[in-house]
Amino acid sequence: MKIGIVGQGYWGKIILRNLENMNYKEISLCDIAFLNEKPNFNQNYEIFSNYKDLNCDYVFITTPTITHFEISKYFLENGVNIFCEKPLTTSTTEAEVLYDLALKNNTILFTDWIFTYSSHIKTIKADYENGKLGKVRSIFMNRLNLGPERFDVNARWDLASHDISIIQYLFSEAPVNIRWTDYKRNKEGKQNDSSLGLIEYNDFLACINASWHYRKKVRECIFEFDNYFIVWDDYKRFLQYEDSTNLIFPIYSGNLSYPCSSYQEPLKESIKAFFSFSKEDLVKQKKLTIDTIKILEV
Repeated sequence: MKIGIVGQGYWGKIILRNLENMNYKEISLCDIAFLNEKPNFNQNYEIFSNYKDLNCDYVFITTPTITHFEISKYFLENGVNIFCEKPLTTSTTEAEVLYDLALKNNTILFTDWIFTYSSHIKTIKADYENGKLGKVRSIFMNRLNLGPERFDVNARWDLASHDISIIQYLFSEAPVNIRWTDYKRNKEGKQNDSSLGLIEYNDFLACINASWHYRKKVRECIFEFDNYFIVWDDYKRFLQYEDSTNLIFPIYSGNLSYPCSSYQEPLKESIKAFFSFSKEDLVKQKKLTIDTIKILEV
């Protein structure tokens, strides 16, 4: 299996490290920066500055969002299976083109909606679908931190995209009203570093607060159901159920706080899913991707 990684920035390095830890060997690396300076890696990787020179069966695309469509289209046309960093594109039209190509050429197009591979989120989904939680009433999400600053997309696409993908993965409903306010906390920044979203569904409301110019890291998500409040904090790796008497109900056996025996790193689970992706998985994820992009592009 020949693997390529296009982009050796922040996320590309994390992908490479995870592939190494998972014992994948035949890896080629590509970054336009390699034109001017050859990198120094511990292992003897093939190095390229043009993604069209890569010879691989599977490719990880971890470049700026504005380049995703062009690069993905090239690899899909050449029968290469794609793992693309979220968001796939900032346009439903472009996303539809890419999925049509994938289905036509019988190739994988995998968008890394990483939190849909979180064991915590999967547990919430299972408990919602089996009726344990009751109906969802409201969702409040805070995704705040200081950097890294993006230069090609704003905080809505960079950060709030995670939250929208989680909501659509859990509930698969179409909103009835969408309002976004994008703004700059840092007036010198190139992009709107902060975003507030109010997403109305038939039976519940989702409020999203996202910023990369905030001096404290916050990852708190609060789900209000008929039967439980669920507080999920991915930063603290903490999940709790709380009822009206303020009793805590662990959803895993043993100690509630992270790490717990059933927790798996979402990125590793995402990579595993990519390498075992089926046509049925592709169709299912296409809906999640298109629904998420539709909400974000309003």
